[in-house]
Amino acid sequence: MFRSLQACLTAKARVSVVATSAAVSALASALAISAGSLPGMGRPALAQAAAAKPASMELMNDMALAAAVNVCELVVESKIPVEKAVLSNAKAITYVVTNRYGGQVANAGKLQPEQIANGTIIQVVGRVRQGCYNRLGAADKKFVDEVLSEYSKAVDSKK
Repeated sequence: MFRSLQACLTAKARVSVVATSAAVSALASALAISAGSLPGMGRPALAQAAAAKPASMELMNDMALAAAVNVCELVVESKIPVEKAVLSNAKAITYVVTNRYGGQVANAGKLQPEQIANGTIIQVVGRVRQGCYNRLGAADKKFVDEVLSEYSKAVDSKK
């Protein structure tokens, strides 16, 4: 379902979302290697984190809301493009869900990093639309509208 979302993202954003998988894996590997030297974070602790219960829907909603607030702040106050801010926040949430919850999300099962990133993008963009859309520039509004439009088309095609 989320694969069609990538069609509406620019080539740069597509590369960034796809790179999320590689970046998350590389960062996780680096952290796993260095975590062995941290108290309480040896291999057993990392294995335990991977076997943890799924991220709750409440947690996912809270992270998406916090990300949307961050996106609005970065876009409105610091003039960062909404696309860049959304993708950065999606990477952070993808990292947390992949490494803390083993990629598991309640009511969705085990997801690949790309699926987590795409779902996060949709959730964050939807909240940005509700929160600070009227304060965005034309290019940022276009990105928000395209993501939500592509998502709506994907949902409608599944009916």
